[in-house]
Amino acid sequence: MKTSIDNNTIKKSKTPHNIFLLNLAFVHLLMTPATLILDIGISGLLVPLIFSLLIMFYSMTKSKNLQPGEHWFIHAHWRLTLNHYRLLLIAYTVTLALMLLGWLVSTTSPDPNMQEILRTVFIRIAIMPTLLMVMVNFFLESSALSMAAKGEIADSIIEKLPQEIKEQVTQK
Repeated sequence: MKTSIDNNTIKKSKTPHNIFLLNLAFVHLLMTPATLILDIGISGLLVPLIFSLLIMFYSMTKSKNLQPGEHWFIHAHWRLTLNHYRLLLIAYTVTLALMLLGWLVSTTSPDPNMQEILRTVFIRIAIMPTLLMVMVNFFLESSALSMAAKGEIADSIIEKLPQEIKEQVTQK
């Protein structure tokens, strides 16, 4: 749906996408490799995860605390960003499951060197779902940012808005 929206509303609707893109760029694409290069170990992967989860929590809190009087277009773009965060959380879950599987498989080996090799292999494999989802989300969020700048939003997002906000759309 394309709408005619003032510049202030467009600017506010771009905010959630900018936050998400900063999360992807700084936390995932800069901090994660840095922790791996510094050879901090598996606990080094927790640092970017914690920062990312804090940013997600901030975004979720911010979207829940939007005033009912805020323009429906702003609510819709926060909702779209939360949907993209959900995809990233699913990737985190898959990564965690693969890491746990790797840990379980490595404990079956009596040789400590083989255990270390198995853990290393599974960690590298486990990171792939998150890395792929980061790339997918870069595309999705860049597209959403472009949509916000043009005054566009998908009808499916509007349908998921709370009823009192959807009433604003029908009034316009």
